[in-house]
Amino acid sequence: MRILSIDTSTDCGSIAILEDETLRALLSLNIKKTHSQRLLVGVNFLLGECGLKVNDMDAIAVARGPGSFTGVRIALACAKGLAFASGKTLVGVSTLEALAWQSAEPDILLCPVLDARRGEIFGAAYREERITGRLCEVLPGRAEPLDKFLESISEPTLFSGDGAIKFADAIRKKLDGNARFAPPGRNLPSAVTVALLGRERLLRGESDDVETLVPIYLRQHDARLPLPSH
Repeated sequence: MRILSIDTSTDCGSIAILEDETLRALLSLNIKKTHSQRLLVGVNFLLGECGLKVNDMDAIAVARGPGSFTGVRIALACAKGLAFASGKTLVGVSTLEALAWQSAEPDILLCPVLDARRGEIFGAAYREERITGRLCEVLPGRAEPLDKFLESISEPTLFSGDGAIKFADAIRKKLDGNARFAPPGRNLPSAVTVALLGRERLLRGESDDVETLVPIYLRQHDARLPLPSH
């Protein structure tokens, strides 16, 4: 099974090609630059370097948020366009679940935390099941102030995500010795994990409809229509 995966949920955008359980290619950039300026260019570059085309894929996997509203929309629009044009299967993956999965360790709570701006974070909590290795959701994804989110945590916890990096001091202060942080390479979203989780969904016979798959925002979009003038 060959999967092209995309994640632009945060400033760290990435594209990967997974063939069965082998990572064929990965392109990842953690820079402040609009994903729309480089995503399709990156997809074409990665496919070209591998001597492949979109039609050679079995499926397109995409991180559907939460995260940057613009970044999530760009990834979803690109993945939908590629899937529609090629007739390939589309599969969406939660950014928070993917982030927890790539930093997973047994016997510790896993908390992916993304910077949601406006004084809030996007966060969730998971636990790795010892026998199956699958993640069990402990706290559903939510958008709320960091202090409120941390009130739900009272045990050793491994944090990951750009929110964990940005608010590391506040997390340490609140949780004292219970806070650990994922190391570089495991602490930011990656298209590799999106591809692996997408593959798991596909093997279970799950996929998404190109027309109806929507982003996971967790809160109302920042943009507002102007109020009518009187």
